[in-house]
Amino acid sequence: MSGTVARPPIRAILWDIDGTLMDSEPWHHRAMIEVCRGYGHEVSEEECAASVGVAFRDYYDRLHAIRPLPVTVARWADEINALYVARVAGVKPREGAFALVEGFAARGLDQACVSNSGRAVVDANLAAMGLPHFRFSISRDDVANGKPHPEPYLRAAETLGLAPESCAVIEDSPTGARSARAAGMLTIAWPQNPAIVFDAVDYRVEDPAALDWDALCGSGLRSLSPS
Repeated sequence: MSGTVARPPIRAILWDIDGTLMDSEPWHHRAMIEVCRGYGHEVSEEECAASVGVAFRDYYDRLHAIRPLPVTVARWADEINALYVARVAGVKPREGAFALVEGFAARGLDQACVSNSGRAVVDANLAAMGLPHFRFSISRDDVANGKPHPEPYLRAAETLGLAPESCAVIEDSPTGARSARAAGMLTIAWPQNPAIVFDAVDYRVEDPAALDWDALCGSGLRSLSPS
């Protein structure tokens, strides 16, 4: 392996939720489509899919520029989130995600969730997952700056009492991966769509379980080039 530097052993796994732990993006898209339709905007599934990782404010601004929405961004977002929360019982875990959580717990790694969604959605997802292994969660409401800013992941590391370099992040979107990378954490891209393009990440994988976690949790090396 060329261009490597030693890094501390991984002591914690920080998880994105939507699209990473939960196969929730289609449910968010449906909620957005329904709410937008109610305000005279027809939004397609493809347009919603292209918005993965985009903040509500930014997407609202795009729509508002095309045709003014007769509602504030806060109310618009609240309506979308409320519709999602009402249906969260139907959202399924991403295939293989819960087994990974259990495996990391068996290794004794700390785990937490770091999401760009608001607190109501994060809490609904956590209740739907019903997993006991997350020490806490960080929502968009808990920080001044959401992803791709590093603040959410840095807040999580601080809460754990760990250096950022001792944390690994699993993300499905480029926005989340940029946040983790900017925070100085081992960044693992686990996209559902193989066409998604990421900036430099440490690993891009089809299954995080295939990584050498013995090395990463011991005296692993990090490549300076994207894998």
